Amino acid sequence: MSSETMSTGARKWMQWLSGAVIIALGVGALWWLNRPAAEEMTPADNAARLPETITLSPESLQLAELGIETLRPRDLTRVLRLFGQVEPMPENLVNLNSRVTGRVLAIRAHVGDRVQQGQVLAVLDSEEIHRAEVAYAQAKRQLAFARAELERRRRLAQLGAYSTPALEEARTRLATARAELRAAEADQRAAQNAVQTAQSQLAKANTALQQANAQLARAERLLQAQLIAQQEYEAIRAQAQQAQADVEIAQAHLQSARAALQSAEARLNAAQESYTIAQQQAERAEQIFRGQYLASKEVADAEAAYRQAQLALEAALDELRLLGGQPDGGHQLVITAPFDGRIAALQVTVGETVTPDKPMFRIVNTDAVWASFDLYPEDLPYVRVGQKLRFTTDSVPMRTFEATIQLIMPETDANSRVVKARCTVSAPDPKLKPGVFLQAELPIVLERNALIVPAEAVQTLEGKPYLFVATGRDGEFALRAVQLGQKTDSGVVIRSGVQPGERVVTRNASLLTSALFGGGEE
Repeated sequence: MSSETMSTGARKWMQWLSGAVIIALGVGALWWLNRPAAEEMTPADNAARLPETITLSPESLQLAELGIETLRPRDLTRVLRLFGQVEPMPENLVNLNSRVTGRVLAIRAHVGDRVQQGQVLAVLDSEEIHRAEVAYAQAKRQLAFARAELERRRRLAQLGAYSTPALEEARTRLATARAELRAAEADQRAAQNAVQTAQSQLAKANTALQQANAQLARAERLLQAQLIAQQEYEAIRAQAQQAQADVEIAQAHLQSARAALQSAEARLNAAQESYTIAQQQAERAEQIFRGQYLASKEVADAEAAYRQAQLALEAALDELRLLGGQPDGGHQLVITAPFDGRIAALQVTVGETVTPDKPMFRIVNTDAVWASFDLYPEDLPYVRVGQKLRFTTDSVPMRTFEATIQLIMPETDANSRVVKARCTVSAPDPKLKPGVFLQAELPIVLERNALIVPAEAVQTLEGKPYLFVATGRDGEFALRAVQLGQKTDSGVVIRSGVQPGERVVTRNASLLTSALFGGGEE
């Protein structure tokens, strides 16, 4: 080292020492001038006589190197130290069971093997799947029968097999009713003619009776006058009696003819009603035939049966697949991996009978894992979903991971009385295996828009906190009593006593305190 360099260093040291001496002398002088009489000072007098301001000379101000900052509202933060471990995501961890009771025929994956989604892990033989396959085969045959029946009815409908017989039957009934009506009409006309004939015969018989009676009366007078013989009279009387008998016979014929007419008219009325009904039925049959309604109904019934058979087949297939089988699968159940991962546990052997309540494999996918951390109840108000944190682990040294809080559990752990916070890792590492211990740092905001100063800015005088506030005059600082809030490593919250925008001493404030008491702090 040259003598010039040493001389320069010595000069700087002497300048610094001289400045320190000047500050000490100035502070001592201020204390001496403002000292109270020792015999008159009491704690109450000392508190009452704290000066409201203190002023430093430009030289002292420069040498004191005070730090002065403008108060602005900002967030009070703290870093939480969290501990946790790696956990598999629930959707990436599965205990794989058989859906049915069965006997293990083969095992095709073992502990530690990496498997892919859909890869066959084991093969089972199951009686339940066999019964489901039988039901599926029966439903399949029933569907084929229903399909054939539907096709048959459709062909018959195209040929008119369903509409023609009904129409022909209606037409036959109409023709029969028409013939019966015509016969009844003929019988009614014949009966009317018979009545007319009987009426004519009765009229003739009555005329003949009148004539016979007139001849009998004349013959009686002639017999009394003995103008005719008794024998002739008896002959005339016999003719009159015959004429009377003819009238009675004609009346009987007329009554019989009228009865026959009434019967014929009743038959005619019945035939007319039957004909009307048959005619209506025939017209309806014609409409049905033209509209193919009967054919549509028959085809619709077949279509409904076919649809029912389809539903039965679908139900049988669903039941088979629900059990884990496949059509024509030979009543074997194939156990496959639900996702990519590794076999963490194997709990069966070949030949063993397994049940649905017994896990066969445990598969874990570690490509995506949770970083799970413990939160204490007092920290919960400051932690929310979406916050980011950084963590480290001894399993991956020299690397810091980033994670985002994805889920905060809604309840505390019954044993540890902490709440789990699960985080998704931004860039996971294969070495982050379930169970690995983690340490994390999570920045949290304790209070927003607060006035915060460094802890060294707060001076305690007479047991109360104060700040030195720049008044705006050169070297002058006001002593301001304040109320403190939360304290953290980043500073102290000032509840009252100062306002945003004021300039306070934040560094070397203790020098001003010493100046108030001549270098001593109470």
